[in-house]
Amino acid sequence: MQSTTNIEQSILQNLRSLPIAKQQEVLRFTERLQETQPIAVKPSLRELAAMPLAQRSRHIAPFIQKTANDFLNDPELTEFSVLDTEDWELEDDQP
Repeated sequence: MQSTTNIEQSILQNLRSLPIAKQQEVLRFTERLQETQPIAVKPSLRELAAMPLAQRSRHIAPFIQKTANDFLNDPELTEFSVLDTEDWELEDDQP
């Protein structure tokens, strides 16, 4: 198996030998690959926050529905949604 450096060097060598029209085609192809590439590395919260909004949305989209379902169905997460105002009133509060 070739190392990343060797692969990059081979790609660059081949790319440089192509006419400009073919180089542009390769560029468009690699851009499409990046758009459809599955997310393999989980970024940290700090890295997510630093991303442009569209990129951040692509990273978190798969988790939104699962998180929403958890908050609707997991008793440990739903118990606070059933608290009424009496639970938050203090003895010294005036009506």
